[in-house]
Amino acid sequence: MVSIILARKGQIEDIIKLINKEHWRSNAVMQVTKRGVSRWVKDKRSVVAVTNGIVVGHQALNLWPKSKWAEFRSAVVDERFRGQGIGYKMTKKLIGDFMKGNRQATFVSIKNKTERGNGILLDLGFREISLEDVPKELFTIRSHSERRAFRLDVGK
Repeated sequence: MVSIILARKGQIEDIIKLINKEHWRSNAVMQVTKRGVSRWVKDKRSVVAVTNGIVVGHQALNLWPKSKWAEFRSAVVDERFRGQGIGYKMTKKLIGDFMKGNRQATFVSIKNKTERGNGILLDLGFREISLEDVPKELFTIRSHSERRAFRLDVGK
């Protein structure tokens, strides 16, 4: 059985390995640093999928200061566990947890055009938007090319 829980400090190294392995395998996610993952964990904006004490999935929310948008980051599920709804459950948990402290939010996910998971976002009520409608601050570490953006407004 796979559980979706808030990530803990002791899981940081496992999270980094999982994300960076997927980066090198498919380039679907950006590499992460210990500092970045530690910040997500400390701020309670990182969830993991765990089975038998092993981290098999991860997703985080990055908050952008100017726009106040919450961007989904580093969504990955170990390939042995794909197709079980884990990505959907992680995204739903992050939205629910974030909304407990915020009455309104704009969530965004920026994905490679060929990346998996677009159906998850649509099932959760996201809609595809033009990259021109995404605040520029979200593109400080990556380019627009070959990307798609999905947005969800809650409580607005």
